[in-house]
Amino acid sequence: MKRILIAALLAALAGSLHAQEKIRLGWIGALSGPLNLVGAEQKRGFDLALEQLGGKLGGIPVEVVTADSKSNPGATVQEMSRLIEKERVDLITGLTASNEIVAGVKPINDAKVFFIGANGGPQQVAGEGCSPYYFNASFQNEQITEGIGAWMSKNGVKKLYLMAMDYEAGHEHSNAARKGYTGEVVAHVFTPLAQVDFASDIAKIRASGADAVWAFYPGGPGIAFTRQWAQAGMQGKIPLFSNTGLSEPLVFAAQGKSALGITITGNYFAALDNPENKKFVEAFNAKYKRDPASFSGLAYDAVMLIDAAVREVKGNLKDQDAFRAALMKANFKSIRGPFRFNTNHQPIQNSYVGVVEARADGSMYIKPIGTLAENSRDAYASKCPMK
Repeated sequence: MKRILIAALLAALAGSLHAQEKIRLGWIGALSGPLNLVGAEQKRGFDLALEQLGGKLGGIPVEVVTADSKSNPGATVQEMSRLIEKERVDLITGLTASNEIVAGVKPINDAKVFFIGANGGPQQVAGEGCSPYYFNASFQNEQITEGIGAWMSKNGVKKLYLMAMDYEAGHEHSNAARKGYTGEVVAHVFTPLAQVDFASDIAKIRASGADAVWAFYPGGPGIAFTRQWAQAGMQGKIPLFSNTGLSEPLVFAAQGKSALGITITGNYFAALDNPENKKFVEAFNAKYKRDPASFSGLAYDAVMLIDAAVREVKGNLKDQDAFRAALMKANFKSIRGPFRFNTNHQPIQNSYVGVVEARADGSMYIKPIGTLAENSRDAYASKCPMK
């Protein structure tokens, strides 16, 4: 019996020696550039999660090193390299735009540093470009849009006009919106990333004969688009569809009543009914005096995922195989409902549909009206060499 106790004590001591005294966690997101509103919202969710965890991950104190990806792939590579080589971070989370993610995967692969994505999932890194060091804690791009095409057809849309930002996510989301749509696509156009004047585009929509529009414009461009849409007298005349990239609590104050009536799809709404989400929404409201957007919610979940994995390996991040397995378990309660990882490190989760409405007190929210898909998987896992 004495030998067994000694062995157990030695094993515990060995584990504590491997555990880190402090975790250096890199956070990177678009704090400047056209998607700076989105990056700032991600940081709010990230900060709130660490605050609720007492500034620790798996019980180990955390030191955060922040970087600005600037909505720019070049800046992303530069800042990711700084985090890895100069700041010597143990792992990284964040990133805002899909083009940033595509650019950021190479530095993490080269350095063998884990990155947990908190917004977006381009097909390049879901399929053949998947990585043992990249886990997507948010969504594969098409995942939060697929199903709306069939929804629109079922609800009488005969002629559809699609428009989106001209970058990876804009192409992937708008292509996903076409899937399952059985009517006529009268136009499918892409506009520059920083465009905020949509007068000519709205005029083209008016002249096209379309009876519905699907549009993808996150952050500042989305505020401009919805306001100009309403000012042009289009609100209520032609139904407007999108995903959480266009309209949600982050931009409600700026969009005002121009957001009312937009049909939105996503994997997270603040009004989802589960205990974890209610706790998060209450804390976010207390701190920021409004509902959280999906960008903050998914960043919050990413931290909770990391916390569970660090706890699983008892703080021993040097054992990368064990830490990877712990991340893969996703042993945490997501605020969005069911969540697990596919073999390509992309989420398996539900997607929802809702409508922007006003509460009795005038505050706006996305009212869930249905589930587009349960436990949906992305279409690229079969192309990923990881099994």
